[in-house]
Amino acid sequence: MSRTQAPHPSERRLPDEVQAELLRHMTSDGEPQSEQRIFVNRTLRMESVRCVGFDLDWTLADYQRLPFERLMFDLTIERLIEHHGHPAAVRDLGFRPDFPQRGLLIDKQAGTVLRMSRHRFVNLAYFGRERLNRDELKRLYRYEPIQPASGRFYHIDSLFELPETNIYAELVEASKTLPALAERGYPRLFEDVRAAIDWVHAAGTLKSRVLADTDRYLRRDRLLAIALLRLRLGGRPLILLTNSNWEYASGLCSFLFDGLLPGLESWRQLFDLVIVEAGKPDFFRHDRPFTSLDRDGEPKGEAKLPEWGGSYSGGCLEGLMRRIDLPGEQVLYVGDHIYGDAVTSKQESTWRIALIVRELEAEICARLELGRQSGRHIQLMRELGTLGHELDHVRDQVALGGSLAETTAAFDRADLEAWRQRFADVGRRHRRGLRQLAESAEQLDAAYHPYWGSLFKQGTSKTRFAGQLDSYACLYTARARNFAFYGSQHYYRVARDPMMHELEDLEADD
Repeated sequence: MSRTQAPHPSERRLPDEVQAELLRHMTSDGEPQSEQRIFVNRTLRMESVRCVGFDLDWTLADYQRLPFERLMFDLTIERLIEHHGHPAAVRDLGFRPDFPQRGLLIDKQAGTVLRMSRHRFVNLAYFGRERLNRDELKRLYRYEPIQPASGRFYHIDSLFELPETNIYAELVEASKTLPALAERGYPRLFEDVRAAIDWVHAAGTLKSRVLADTDRYLRRDRLLAIALLRLRLGGRPLILLTNSNWEYASGLCSFLFDGLLPGLESWRQLFDLVIVEAGKPDFFRHDRPFTSLDRDGEPKGEAKLPEWGGSYSGGCLEGLMRRIDLPGEQVLYVGDHIYGDAVTSKQESTWRIALIVRELEAEICARLELGRQSGRHIQLMRELGTLGHELDHVRDQVALGGSLAETTAAFDRADLEAWRQRFADVGRRHRRGLRQLAESAEQLDAAYHPYWGSLFKQGTSKTRFAGQLDSYACLYTARARNFAFYGSQHYYRVARDPMMHELEDLEADD
């Protein structure tokens, strides 16, 4: 594999200032903090990875979430009023950035926002601001697996989609008192929000506001630049593959990287190939030509294959792989979108995938703070399991005794009454344990997220998002900068991948 771009100095050695920066962020035992670690679903030897690609938004570009979501919220609300005919009262909708969570689904037919387990069961849903009770959940979803791939549901797969979830839930709530919204119906309200959000992105309003005030919406991070420099060691090329257009991608990358480290004058020094307006996930599915761009991002003409050192728009997976000229297993792609970056690329290629899960930092911090409470919850589950076994045994003894009392004259009825009393006592303790466990679960969930609980767990099961993460991401971590804490040839090992029948042995070992 050859490249036209001159080698970066970092390909020969890690500069002294880079090593010093790393040491300042490592713990005393030489390990990164828990929230800065990279977690492994599938063993990956970085020495076998000969090319690394990166998404931009929410991967390299780590937005300041609250001001960025507020901007998207406000621009979308104005579009709904000015173009889609929503009443001016919509301006009073509540901005609730703490409500939505990645991995949720919007039920366009029922007007609900819901969470689903990896087994496709729904145990939690909101209708506007109202949390649905058990009977309402049963009426809507009948405790049967739903079909998330149907057109009825919209998947919240990226952080970009959180503001529209907030807006949709607020519109549903407002429709209870505003006839102009109620008349549209829930599917139409959703389509209005989707169209408004798309316009905010496509028209450039959002992007121009971000580029005009980058300090407000983005953060510069030396560790991110160090991570990229470290991954380049040994001549490994880096590719930027983003859906953003050239103007926006170039503006963001200039802010993020230009002059950030000694010798790093331009972001173009970091990337051996730049592809903008990739149109993921279609990039992975359809054969499309590349358009060559000049240094200012202006189109120069169609190209069958991209060249190293160049910049392009459009294109497709097949053309990119012909240029890379490597087996897919030797390409690592780092992105944040569970569907557009992870699921689709794994379905259409053998690329290795690292998923950026920004929420992971808060999850880990909450988990560490809840150590004793989580231990108590596990103990309650074990006690309830023991009570459940005892209840089963006593129930069967009562049933057997009742049968014998009817057919055997010599049966000791006092003994049967004792079993009945014991059954009543165990039943009371079991019901009390169920209430305690439910209260404990509510408290733990609230500590992770005030509405939805952990991003990764639904009760004792994994959420749909966690199931996808398990299935499609080889690695996952909170930020791309965390690659700075690992060697360029690091061996990412799966620590444990147990079956359920192995868990007791593992707990005993711990």
